[in-house]
Amino acid sequence: MTTNIGATLGMAAGYNENSSSQLAMVNYMIPYIHMGIDHLDISSSSSPLIIADFGSSHGRNSIEAMKIIIQYLQQTNKLITSPLVVHNDLPTNDWTTLFQLLTEDNSYQCMAIGRSFYEQCLPSNSLSIGFSSTSINWLSKIPCTITNHRFYTFANEKERETFKHQSKLDFDAFIENRSRELVPGGILILNIPSTDHQGIVSTAFYCDHVYTCAKLLFNEQELSDLTIPLYCRSLSECVDHALFDRCSLQLIKAESGQVNGPFFEQLQKGQLTLDEFIKIMTKTLQCAFESSIRRALEINGRSKEEIDQLLIEFWSLYEEKLKEKSHSIVTDNPLACVCLVLKKLKVVDK
Repeated sequence: MTTNIGATLGMAAGYNENSSSQLAMVNYMIPYIHMGIDHLDISSSSSPLIIADFGSSHGRNSIEAMKIIIQYLQQTNKLITSPLVVHNDLPTNDWTTLFQLLTEDNSYQCMAIGRSFYEQCLPSNSLSIGFSSTSINWLSKIPCTITNHRFYTFANEKERETFKHQSKLDFDAFIENRSRELVPGGILILNIPSTDHQGIVSTAFYCDHVYTCAKLLFNEQELSDLTIPLYCRSLSECVDHALFDRCSLQLIKAESGQVNGPFFEQLQKGQLTLDEFIKIMTKTLQCAFESSIRRALEINGRSKEEIDQLLIEFWSLYEEKLKEKSHSIVTDNPLACVCLVLKKLKVVDK
C-alpha cells in the first residue's frame, strides 16, 4: 500500500507548538502504558528491545511518549539492553524538525521509517512495544466525496457508511500489520480519537467552520477536492474480537475515556481570554487541516504564491468567523478517545 493521493500529507508547520491537546492525550495514556508494560512478556536476548511510535508527526509528543515508556521499563527492570526506538510517519512528514528534536534530546537510540502505518513497517517478529496516539483516526484515503460538506460527521447516511467502511478496512490493516511485527509476548498500546457515548465528535463545531470559510474563498472544484480523510470510531468499532483472535492478539484493556483540552480548562479558569482561546484553536486546526487544504488547491492548478496568500486569508477568516460564533463555543468540551492494550499471544508447542 503506497501513500494514497487522497490521504493526509501530515501535520502543517508549527504542529509541535500547537499540539497541547495531543500531548494531553499522551499523558492520559500513562496508566495504559504501565498496564501494557506490566503484561510485556518477551524472551531476553542480546537484540535490542524495539519500541515504535506509529504516527510520530513532528516529534515533540512522540519523544515524550517514548521517554515515558523507557522510564517505566527501567523502573520495572524490564530493560535488559538499550532499547531501539522507531519513529514512524508518512514520507511527507516534517522529518527535519523531528530529527532536530531527537538530536537535542539525545536520550535514546532511534531511527525513523517514512511509510504509511497501514502497511507493514518493521520486519515480522521484531517489535516489542507498539504505541500510537491520536493518529489512526486519519484514514488511508478519502473513500468518497461528501455532498454539501467536507467532514463525514455532516455527510448523508450513505456517505457516512462509506467512511465507516473505510475506517474498518484501515483499522484491520493497522492491527494485522502490527500483529505481524510484534514478537510473541509483545504489546500494542493505542489511543484512538473517538465519538462520545452519544456518538458526537467533540471537534465537529470547529470542523464545520473550516467548510464555512472554504465556501467563501474556494471555487466549486476546489471545495469538492477538500474532503478530509478523518473518521472517529466508537468503542464498539475499536473492539473487534474476531480480528484480534485472527491476529493472535489478547485484549488486555479496552475502554472509553475523556480528556479535558488544556486550553478549555484555562478558558474556564479565566487564565485565557476568549480571543486568546480562539487564536489557539485556529492555530490548532490550521496545523491539522492546512495540508489537506493546500493539496486541494494544488491539484486545481493554483500557484504556490496564490496558495500561500489564500491560506493566509483563509485562517484570518476562520478566526473572524469563530469570533462571530463565540457565544456557541462550548467551554466544557472533553476530547473523547478509546484506549486499547493488546498483547501478542505466544504459540504453544503441542
